[in-house]
Amino acid sequence: MNTNALKEGMNVAKKSLIYLLILGILKLTAGILTGMTVVTADAVKSFASTLGIFASYIGLKLSRKNADKNFEYGYHKIETFAALLVSIGIVYLGGVMLYRSIGTLDSSPVGNFRLVAIITTILAILHSYRLSAELKVAGQKTNSLSLLVNAKTKQMDLIAGVAVLISILANYDRIPYVEGIVSIVISLIILKEGLFSTKESLFFLLDYWDDPSLSRKIRKILSKEKDIVMRINKIRLRRAGTLIFGEAFIDINQFAGIQDLREETNILEEKICKINPYIKDFAIFTHISKAEKMLIAVPIKKDLGLNSEIAPNLKETHAYLFVTLHDRKIGKPYVKELGENQKSFMALNGFLKSEKINILVDNKLSSLIYFNLRETHHILIYPSFPDVKKVKQMLDLMLIDT
Repeated sequence: MNTNALKEGMNVAKKSLIYLLILGILKLTAGILTGMTVVTADAVKSFASTLGIFASYIGLKLSRKNADKNFEYGYHKIETFAALLVSIGIVYLGGVMLYRSIGTLDSSPVGNFRLVAIITTILAILHSYRLSAELKVAGQKTNSLSLLVNAKTKQMDLIAGVAVLISILANYDRIPYVEGIVSIVISLIILKEGLFSTKESLFFLLDYWDDPSLSRKIRKILSKEKDIVMRINKIRLRRAGTLIFGEAFIDINQFAGIQDLREETNILEEKICKINPYIKDFAIFTHISKAEKMLIAVPIKKDLGLNSEIAPNLKETHAYLFVTLHDRKIGKPYVKELGENQKSFMALNGFLKSEKINILVDNKLSSLIYFNLRETHHILIYPSFPDVKKVKQMLDLMLIDT
């Protein structure tokens, strides 16, 4: 978790809180002096934004607390809950403003001290533009939903400020309906943003979250490990405050060893967590399905089909017999001769790997060949037994064993 970014987000929220309080007081003063409903409504909206920023600050502060015996999964969702409270407040404010705006639609009161209202509104527009940019950057850095919600409300404040300015100018000529229409438009914009943010926050609290881009990146990492990951069944992600938690369900190579599996999944989890600094934890759940089809390589002295005699060592190996076991039945075998120049470590590795075998019958392989095939490419090395002389006997034994 990026602690420095969280601290920076808290500092931005604290600074914004002070600015909004001052601006709200100025707007309210201008609203009282002018007697214009639209200016007073804009002031009330600023105070509501102050509550939103305050909720964001408290949410970020509490979400940094470590897990304890009462909250074993941590306090991360407090930040999302704060975003929900902010959003509900925005919806309420929009509803109240809409109701009052409709009531003043057919009135066109003469405002007083309108120059004060104009100056205050221009300052508010400039402030909203700067604050929206700061909150957006801080929200992206901290992955904070509540800061991003507040950044959106500041963008709406910018639009609302321009509308308020137009309304004040229209008041000079006592143009009817302008103030009421502007107030209604502002109210509807606020309602729309509030409802969207409420839905988003509520869904996050209910563990609904979807980030197709992040899911694709995770799937790409898993797909690259073709030697061990046979199929990706499901990837699930959820948000808890500023943090992301996830899990993947995969089918793995049934011939991989437990030690290999543990190491590979640990490496994969580390790679996935590096994609995004706010991925707090990612778990990989593996499923080993029963092998339905296996390609087997058996060293032989001479090609006599399934009656070929198994070569006891590499020196006596004339060829390899390749055969498929599918649905507990022995497929049609094929044979590839092994020249003397193919019995070196590198050449034999390449020879066997090119066939994409799953199981290799051991015949006193060197340690280098064994570990390269077993540990690196997850090929199962099956033991050769002194009393099993023929290929057919070995395959019958495998059918019983698998």
